Amino acid sequence: MDTYETDPIGAAPAVARLLLELRGRANVDVKPVGRSLQVRPKGGKRLAVNIHPGGVDVAVDPESATAFLAEVEGSYLKDPEDPAGLVSLDADWIDINYDALLDAAVKAVEVQAAPKVAAAPRARATATGTGTTTTRKAAAPAKVKPAPRPEPKICSSCRQYELLASGECPSGYC
Repeated sequence: MDTYETDPIGAAPAVARLLLELRGRANVDVKPVGRSLQVRPKGGKRLAVNIHPGGVDVAVDPESATAFLAEVEGSYLKDPEDPAGLVSLDADWIDINYDALLDAAVKAVEVQAAPKVAAAPRARATATGTGTTTTRKAAAPAKVKPAPRPEPKICSSCRQYELLASGECPSGYC
């Protein structure tokens, strides 16, 4: 009887197919970490999909998470307190919900590839004059300059060396 060693993450054929199709539909980097595979957008740092021996975790926004949980049987929110919103699907449920999982994984890669939204822009003050409206930008905070360094104290006898912290000339002759 021949024995063989399973692959390092224990991936089922459906998980391997998911990874292949995900690579075909999105530009991704796959990084093995321990017994799992982390999928990120090409050149990105944010995790989109985590494939592990127990199943698959997909990063989704809170609005998409509720829709995914309602649509995909067997899915659950990995950590309800986590703002990243990883939705998990155990390995037993992957074949049943394959299409929805693949769509969610592709969307997760696209969302994680998009640049983070910056903070809301500052409000602009508008002033009305003689029938015209002018727009003034909010004042930027003033740059703080460092305090100037004090001039070093020079020996009053030789006028050549900076005095030591003790107030003596380092030459030893003054």
